[in-house]
Amino acid sequence: MGQPPRNFMARSARAALLALSLASLNFAANPAFAQIRINEIFPNPVGANETGLEWIEIYNAGPSAVNMTGWAIDDAVTIGTSAVRARIPEDLDAACNSSAIIGPGEYRVIRPIATSINLNNGGDDVYLVSDRLVSATVVQLVTYPSSSLNEGQSWACIPNGTTSFAFRAATMCASNGGAAGDVTAPATVNDLNAVPGSLPGEIRLTWTAPGDDGATGTASAYIMRVSHSAITAGTFDAVADIDRWIIESAPHAGGTPETLFVFGLDPDSTWHFALKTQDEVPNTSAISNDSGTAPLAGTLLNPDLGYTPYFGNLHSHTSYSDGVQTPAQAFSYARTGAPTPLDFLAVTDHNHSGAGMSLPSYALGMAEAAGANSDGNFVAIWGQEWGIIATGGHANVFEAPVLFGWEAGNYDTFVAQTDYTGLYSAFLAQPPEGFPPVVEWCHPASGDFNNYAITTDSRKVVHLMSMISGPAFSTSTTESDVGSTTGNEILFQDALRLGHRVSPTGDQDNHEATWGASTQTRTVVQASGLTKNEILGALSKRRCYASQDHNTEVQFSADGRSMGTAWSSANGVRIAVKVIEPDVGGEVSQIDLLRGITGVSNAVVVASSVGNSSFAWRERTTFAPGTEAHYYVRIRKNDNSTIWTGPVYVTYDPAGPTAVGDPVIGSELAMAVGPNPSFGRVTASFTLPRDARQADLAVYDAAGRRVTTLLAGPLAAGTHSVTWTGLDDHQRSAPAGIFFLRLATEGRSVVSKVLLIR
Repeated sequence: MGQPPRNFMARSARAALLALSLASLNFAANPAFAQIRINEIFPNPVGANETGLEWIEIYNAGPSAVNMTGWAIDDAVTIGTSAVRARIPEDLDAACNSSAIIGPGEYRVIRPIATSINLNNGGDDVYLVSDRLVSATVVQLVTYPSSSLNEGQSWACIPNGTTSFAFRAATMCASNGGAAGDVTAPATVNDLNAVPGSLPGEIRLTWTAPGDDGATGTASAYIMRVSHSAITAGTFDAVADIDRWIIESAPHAGGTPETLFVFGLDPDSTWHFALKTQDEVPNTSAISNDSGTAPLAGTLLNPDLGYTPYFGNLHSHTSYSDGVQTPAQAFSYARTGAPTPLDFLAVTDHNHSGAGMSLPSYALGMAEAAGANSDGNFVAIWGQEWGIIATGGHANVFEAPVLFGWEAGNYDTFVAQTDYTGLYSAFLAQPPEGFPPVVEWCHPASGDFNNYAITTDSRKVVHLMSMISGPAFSTSTTESDVGSTTGNEILFQDALRLGHRVSPTGDQDNHEATWGASTQTRTVVQASGLTKNEILGALSKRRCYASQDHNTEVQFSADGRSMGTAWSSANGVRIAVKVIEPDVGGEVSQIDLLRGITGVSNAVVVASSVGNSSFAWRERTTFAPGTEAHYYVRIRKNDNSTIWTGPVYVTYDPAGPTAVGDPVIGSELAMAVGPNPSFGRVTASFTLPRDARQADLAVYDAAGRRVTTLLAGPLAAGTHSVTWTGLDDHQRSAPAGIFFLRLATEGRSVVSKVLLIR
């Protein structure tokens, strides 16, 4: 790169260290305070005035008391500050218990005051931290989704102190579920079976779900372990949790067949599995039988596609609008003066005189960027931040040869102040010479950019959307401030659902002489070289990710394709990720894979792993022909930072094969579903040509989540009709929308789509 901006190890050395770290499957116990867990989050009390009514419940799931003096609750905004937090014990609710010393099985409730953290109804991150006056060490992070449809309910886990969260009736300062005096544990699983999956590195686990009390009811959670040796009752707690590869789903009703695929396992090793089951108390079952196998032989999907990560900032200002100094000085500082020098910087001064721009300054800034650019060493990008926040938002337009504007005498090309779709068309008509046209949406807000209007021209130029921004007027030159992410991921998901293809960026939005120095926030571009053409070319292909860390490398492959790519496939997508972190303390805490359905639903988490820098997964859901699913990865790190990858977009081929490894639809199995559309009752009619030892009929929503199981077990040959009443497994009415009824028997399956109207 010309200069060493990061203290990266050589790739071979990093790979060796990663291999060494995963060589052993026995891990040390967590620190004692890790037994303290967030148990309930109450973000949306009934009524408009929520001041003082929101709360977070904490639970001690361990065997000993813990002194929480100096601890705190943070959200996505306050995690980067020290002055504004919900404090322990100062903000504990005395109606529960105001002591900072929490004993085993005890609860504490903390109520944020009006000037403290805010639990957003649209979803938020909630951090439990210790040492709030020193380093704010994260004990636990819980992310809850939008609560707009769950007013008066809490985001609570069952069993208490676990990670099995859902919206439930609030039970402040009390157990989240379970009858008093319940001492009956779930039954012991004795039919766990591990067999090779359909592709290298995969193992398919099957077993029969036990009940909540013995074989009756529905249990709350599985605890599954994995080892290279047979697992016994004596070794169960010492070997690795399967969460390192994939977090297991909640149990189904007793007697229901369960299946879990584990991906990314070394094909040259034998892997053993065993599990226990918990109810809501939690009472815990005895250990299951041990079952082991080697995965299918072959080569795992390689996340490294050969690109080099380049770290930079796409949003900054100088005195040519409302910042300081000149673009030439900004580029020089970012290249050599910042504590972690940048590979590229975009100066994006405002396009209008109200923020200080003049037509001569725009031409001068472009010339200074051309002079500062040094392909192979540093890329200097010139741009304009177009628009006004109060009238629709800001959009960065990179390397445009003209100034777009609306003020008489202060533009080269007229575009009305609020006409974002007109801006895209004007940019296409006057694109950069020698570079692709790229537009980035900055610090987005609801309703911006003509309400996120999508046009033919927007699809050609809008490739980026800020996930992290600012603080715009930070004076830090030690990377000590933290950019805001509040609400941005939900807006990002909205844009993807609407059909925009945008990758996330991390912006500093510098208005002071802090270019590249105010925060660790970076946009990381995966390119084949450090040239302006390569960087802008990669950005136009959406091959980038947003990072709150200044040197973490993320390798990403989806069927051998890079982030930002769109394609059609007859099979379920395979995704592989590797995170390379050169700094001690910044190791991976959790990796989440999110999937949304374009035109239908926002992205939701479909798979997660904990404490592992590598992640692998394969889509096994069957989608209606022509469905486009988009996928991206969110990486949480132990140093509190987060990384978001660029999405990929997969249209499942109208030819209609099921996902890789699933049974092929056969001509002898058919199902009629009606009425369609339906106002609440749907009947599935089908004929089995022969007896089935196992038949499964289930309803799934548009995001691929199982809503309810209608049929599970043996079924005789002949004609059958099964009615879905529009309720989910919890007897709640499913919302209006598209649903899929999937019938699977031994070796065959069929799917029918139905529209539910409310």
